[in-house]
Amino acid sequence: MEHRTAPLPEPTPDGVLREAADGSRWRTAGHTATGEQLYVLDGVAVETCPMWVRERETLLVELTGGPLTTLAEGAAA
Repeated sequence: MEHRTAPLPEPTPDGVLREAADGSRWRTAGHTATGEQLYVLDGVAVETCPMWVRERETLLVELTGGPLTTLAEGAAA
């Protein structure tokens, strides 16, 4: 008997710019112990932001009304 599982997606590196459905912009900032993506508001230094300040993706989607979409770095202005 052979068991196959889907490979896990590669983790997103820190600092990737994403836009929420409400227009707010966030940067990826690590993962929870269970693998959920964490975010900080664009402009916050990911390297120095405490883990307890970062927000989980599922809550951001719920609060902002939709999924986050990746933006090109030129869109940060």
